[in-house]
Amino acid sequence: MTRFGAAPVILTGILLLTAAVLLPLAPAFGEGGARRDVVRHAAEGTADSAAPASLSKHATIMDAKGNVLRKGTNGWMCIPDNPDTVGTDPMCMDEPWAGFVDAMKNKRSPAYTQVGIAYMLQGDRPVSNTDPFATSPKPGEDWVEGLGAHIMVLVPDQASLKQTPTDSKNGGPWVMWAGTPYAHLMIPIDSYPAQ
Repeated sequence: MTRFGAAPVILTGILLLTAAVLLPLAPAFGEGGARRDVVRHAAEGTADSAAPASLSKHATIMDAKGNVLRKGTNGWMCIPDNPDTVGTDPMCMDEPWAGFVDAMKNKRSPAYTQVGIAYMLQGDRPVSNTDPFATSPKPGEDWVEGLGAHIMVLVPDQASLKQTPTDSKNGGPWVMWAGTPYAHLMIPIDSYPAQ
């Protein structure tokens, strides 16, 4: 009896020790058991890839929910790829673009008084060239798909964009969402359409 009588005590001790070790680790893990530091590092990595390293290494990095993962020093903000969309779409933006993105998200007209610049060096998700809120292509619509690295520019005086093409397949810069409060200049770095 003494041989087996000690077993429950040893097992109880092992369980208590295991709980004591694992409970402090629980806050380090996120949904699905993924380590938060691993998820955070992955978000930082995809966000960093949106712009030249000389810019993104000093930018504020945010997650998809707007939480600051790393505070920056240069006034730029980078967000990671949205895993819920097709394509790879991390983005680094200056202050006018951050306000522009917030206005779009809340379906308000953006207000900016200076040129705004955003980088998307990993490409973008498929998107309408004419309707900022379209979720799928309509027949005959200019749908932007397979767009690689590009820069986006906000121009406070949208009238200055009138001579710029609006056809996304023209081989050079174009105005996206022309005639809406969200019009901006798209400047492909990779060939678009792909050659």
